[in-house]
Amino acid sequence: MKFKHKVLLIIGLCITLSIGSFFIIRFMFDSLENQLYEKCQIEAMLGSRIMSDVMEFMIKERVLPEQDIFDTNYIEIPGTRPKKYSTRYDRIFEKYIQTISDEFLRDSDIDFAVLADKNGYVPVHNSKYSRPITGNYEVDLVKSRSKRIFSDNPAIKTALEYKGNNTIRLLYYRDTGETMWLVGAPVRLRERHWGFFLMGVSLNRIDVIKNQMTLITVTVMFMILSMSMLAIIGIIPKKLLASDLDVERYQ
Repeated sequence: MKFKHKVLLIIGLCITLSIGSFFIIRFMFDSLENQLYEKCQIEAMLGSRIMSDVMEFMIKERVLPEQDIFDTNYIEIPGTRPKKYSTRYDRIFEKYIQTISDEFLRDSDIDFAVLADKNGYVPVHNSKYSRPITGNYEVDLVKSRSKRIFSDNPAIKTALEYKGNNTIRLLYYRDTGETMWLVGAPVRLRERHWGFFLMGVSLNRIDVIKNQMTLITVTVMFMILSMSMLAIIGIIPKKLLASDLDVERYQ
């Protein structure tokens, strides 16, 4: 095989191995991302079912009448910024719903898990986001998120428009600056659409995995390139030696 052909063959193998390594590593990352989403789908569907069952329990046990649970007459709570609202059921939901939704935060990938009605009203947030208002907007925006209406957020608005029976996943730009997945499942009560069970899924683990995959990809490609260069360097001296022998033969 001619020298030029050997070099081209080595370069071709280098490119092929690099592309193959990239797609293999990319497939591994996509697989891990899908596993995370599938886990969150199951949790969202479970949360939806539990919330529906709890509200059904409230009606049967006369804790709240059905019409109160579907109340959409939001009464603004004075002196709140961001604005908060009360309904005929929010105080009862604090007692029954918050403890349940907090359980979903045992999963370190879940930043929040809340029940939101069809208009984006969250009667009770998770405990860590239900601190008493301080009057400091920056603090209350982060720490006091109960009883707010979130339908002005594009991701939440899109989720609320979903009419299917499965889960929905959207990229959620939170008003506190974080970017996360919004994974939700519709909540129905006595065949009526009540709202959604929504979870904020942290992308921290995905970012860590992505950075690790990038490092692995760069390392593998560098190793392939180094081996290819060593192979080419190993061929060149032989070529030069052969050329010198030819010159001596004709002298």
